Amino acid sequence: MILSYRYIYSVLLTTIASIMVVLSSAPHMQLPVRKCTGPAAHNMAMSLATYGLLENRISTLDAPQQTHWTKKFLAKREATPHSAPFVVSIQMMTPDQGLVHYCAGTVINEHWILTAAHCLSSPQLVENSVIVAGSHDIHNRRGEAGNVQVRHIDYYVRHELYLGGVNPYDIALIYTKKPLAFDEYVQPATMPEQDAHPEGYGTLYGWGNVSMTAVPDYPHKLQLANMPILDMTLCEEILARSGLELHETNLCTGPLTGGVSICTADSGGPLMQECCEPHLQQSNVIIGIVSWGRLPCGQKNAPSVFVRVSAFTDWINQIISTATQFM
Repeated sequence: MILSYRYIYSVLLTTIASIMVVLSSAPHMQLPVRKCTGPAAHNMAMSLATYGLLENRISTLDAPQQTHWTKKFLAKREATPHSAPFVVSIQMMTPDQGLVHYCAGTVINEHWILTAAHCLSSPQLVENSVIVAGSHDIHNRRGEAGNVQVRHIDYYVRHELYLGGVNPYDIALIYTKKPLAFDEYVQPATMPEQDAHPEGYGTLYGWGNVSMTAVPDYPHKLQLANMPILDMTLCEEILARSGLELHETNLCTGPLTGGVSICTADSGGPLMQECCEPHLQQSNVIIGIVSWGRLPCGQKNAPSVFVRVSAFTDWINQIISTATQFM
């Protein structure tokens, strides 16, 4: 029996949402790739496993405004097409509808994508997933064919301290053997300095649910939302009222008045800030990774919780550097 698109999408997003959401009622480096066969390939895989890198053995790939807050919709709006070339869609191959978006990620160099660990919680899900870079309208596969680059998830690593669910260290890296080709549609984000504490506002990018009701509404064009960064002490106090804990490696955004928040299928996507000092070249710095929040989305006094990327800059560089020795 062929499952319907709505059913598949519902099951897929429910799986991700059950992990992501609490129910409330440096300069880029090119990595050398060495092809190995026979015993050498086995030894390489064992070495990668030692460092927590998991191989995805997928073998085939068929490349194929809402501006204002209402009681029904979050105050997200469509991004200018291709104004965020660092954002990628992570999509799963389904039986009857082909590739379906369920998480997002951020390009940090030609081979590596940054995302949330909970997006990679199921090996079976990852095995049937691909990275789609350079896309604005993820339903317009023919019209954007010249812009889009589709890549296998060849290896991935989740942070060794991540325990699953609503827990800290919800960060992961995806490696694709075939490098991304940087152009006007695909570009890397800039990494923050280790232990930096961002202030002010950040911009969320993603294809996540924009509905504030029990009926989801998933946009097919990239959305953005400007979100104020909250004081950590205030955020801790608010979450504690619901029995939730915040970790020092997290980052919170509001507004506490409601109407703007992360939501299902925003998972793994970036919170960005434009940088920098007048004497430095302007760049887009990834300061957060969508981790968890509360359902329904956009409630009052319900902060959005991100991974603070600057808490893991050294970890990211170490993983990339270590992996380079075996690939």
